Amino acid sequence: MQDEYTITKKEVNMQQRELLLEAEGTVVHPVANGKLRILCVFVYDNWERRFPVEAECKGTAGGTFFQIAQTICLPAVFYQFTPGEEETVKVTFEYCDAAGEWHSFCETLELAAELFEEPRKKNSVFCRCFRIILYLCCTILLPIFLLDGFFAVKGWKRTKAPEEGGEGKKAVLYHAQGIVMRLTGYGYSLREMKTAYFRKQYGKACGKYGTPEGILFLSERIPEAGGNLQMVQEALLREGKEYKTFLDSRPIHKLPLAEIKKAAHLAAGAEIIILEDFYPQIHALALRKETKLIQLWHACGAFKMFGLSDIGKVKNLRQDTQNHRSYSYAFVSGSRMVPFYSEAFGIAERQVLPLGVPRTDIFFDEDHKQRVCQRMYEKYPQLEGKKAVLFAPTFRGSGNKDAYYPWEYFDVNRMMETLPEDSILILKNHPFVKERPVYDTIYQDRVLDMSGAENINDILFLTSLLITDYSSCIFEAALLEIPMLFYVFDLEDYIRTRDFYFDFASFVPGKKAETWEALLEETEKQMEERTEPQESMRTFCSYFMDAVNGDSTRRIVEFIQKLEHTS
Repeated sequence: MQDEYTITKKEVNMQQRELLLEAEGTVVHPVANGKLRILCVFVYDNWERRFPVEAECKGTAGGTFFQIAQTICLPAVFYQFTPGEEETVKVTFEYCDAAGEWHSFCETLELAAELFEEPRKKNSVFCRCFRIILYLCCTILLPIFLLDGFFAVKGWKRTKAPEEGGEGKKAVLYHAQGIVMRLTGYGYSLREMKTAYFRKQYGKACGKYGTPEGILFLSERIPEAGGNLQMVQEALLREGKEYKTFLDSRPIHKLPLAEIKKAAHLAAGAEIIILEDFYPQIHALALRKETKLIQLWHACGAFKMFGLSDIGKVKNLRQDTQNHRSYSYAFVSGSRMVPFYSEAFGIAERQVLPLGVPRTDIFFDEDHKQRVCQRMYEKYPQLEGKKAVLFAPTFRGSGNKDAYYPWEYFDVNRMMETLPEDSILILKNHPFVKERPVYDTIYQDRVLDMSGAENINDILFLTSLLITDYSSCIFEAALLEIPMLFYVFDLEDYIRTRDFYFDFASFVPGKKAETWEALLEETEKQMEERTEPQESMRTFCSYFMDAVNGDSTRRIVEFIQKLEHTS
């Protein structure tokens, strides 16, 4: 049998520049976690966009039957699109199965290129003045809009605003601001106001500076020891290459105006800007054509959906978001990761380069490993000569503000009763999680909580068994061939809230434990048997990290140096 795909309806709203796409079909290959994601691949000259569409599906005797109904805003497809000589944009369709293999459908579309242009907005002095006056009037009427929001939250009137803005007081505020935004184009968000200031200062600085020169490192988090930024910075210094930095862990709405201005001027004067994580305000800029924006990214592989793959799943992540899309290049851990990062960042596959991940180089450096182990044994003498079991779960919740781990599902005392006497349990919380587990004092010498105290990569050098759930530390652990157990008591709930690119059961390089008792049983077996690394772990590394071999930093630094002065 072969995959089938039929477009049952294709309507183009010329005025709104929207594509209403309805289709159905059957795929014969297994799908990940019972779900199917169709990608619409838009191609025009050098522009390319892999746009995800969620399908409703159900299993059948011949495979998986699916239906999709998606409205796609065409001007939101490409980033800063300007049509050339070609008259049409070609659209093809593909999907990734549970094993990570890509399949294409035969059916294609062609759409007029002019539909993908952003409509020109009237922005005369008169219009701007009118909007400002209207904004002032709306501010005076704000109490009325807040009262309207209160009625909406209580369910006394119909509206979508509370659903988009959360619950309670937050929903009321979002509702009121939404009204003002729709009427005037302006809001009350401090983040948006300071981002606008950043954009304005950048524009002024571009007029001040000539041709941009040099390298700038930008980050909203302080670089960790051995992280991507530090590895690349040190390598550049060894090459005698100077660079500038703006590293401040405060988000833009907490930055003083003087610091925002400084960051904007540094960005305007740089030929190459290097990131290692999401830096939201950079995407609000129309970057100078001579400037190259490079994303190192902090993670290996790809299994939890992220970036633009979450459009339609994450609140307020709209099709027209500029997030990630201004990257000139992004580096990934393996060649098979290219299409996933192309989708997540909204950039063409040719811009995603499998050059590796700099911070993984240490796992191929035996001298580094010995230095780390010696330091750890000196700092934690109880570790020497013991088997270290590392429990490193990821957080639950939507992010930093509400992150937690349900420690009621992990009984440290019971785990210590299961582990042999010659073992140590190391706890490593996700940095977002502040709460710590409680356990008996009789285990205080055999339980080490290294949350916030040690880099997890250093801990892995000492680890005999890793217990985790959905944490990305499994990629680093796989490089060291550390046996793993996956404690996934809430797998179905987690898939509903985060979702994966792959089928979790077949993807992870270790056994799953869906109950506490199963985890204790598997842990006891693992500590007794100490089996050799499974073939699944080597297959895992081959698929996700074929570009990780201890030489990532050199390749990336060489690419950066060649990129200079090529504009």
